[in-house]
Amino acid sequence: MAASELLLAISQLAVALAGFSGLIAAIRTASPDGWHPRDIWSLSWMLGASIGALALALLPLWLALFGESDDSVYRISSAVAALGIGTFVVVMAWTGHRLTRTGHPPRVPYFPAAIALLLGGASVVTAAGAAGWLRGYIVPAYVGTLIALLLASAFVLAVFLVLLARMTRHE
Repeated sequence: MAASELLLAISQLAVALAGFSGLIAAIRTASPDGWHPRDIWSLSWMLGASIGALALALLPLWLALFGESDDSVYRISSAVAALGIGTFVVVMAWTGHRLTRTGHPPRVPYFPAAIALLLGGASVVTAAGAAGWLRGYIVPAYVGTLIALLLASAFVLAVFLVLLARMTRHE
């Protein structure tokens, strides 16, 4: 499978996961308890990771239209990904820490840390690709980073499903 086909498949998966965000928003809005502050935070993780995967999957395809070499296209894409994912992880981790300090600890232990580590690692990998340290492995590393974004979004979906199961069990 060519990298462009894989990037398009990732963008389709990202759109599907973003669609789940809307479904979750509809379900939680109908809940008598309303939104918990961690729900909004988790939804931000899910939406940010899936929209990030979508944008970053389409970026190399767009950059290739300018006639640049594959190495140049993926180094530029990797630089954008490293900056975007790194910023996203820092903002979300800081926000999560603030929620914990204000009395809203994670309701499913270890998931927030796992997601932050996964995406933090992805940001480091894309930074290495942007710096030229990955040489012939830049495309697989870039695609792996996009897969990490999809996994993060799927992890958050799993958190919502666990919380929904807990809520149903208590009723």
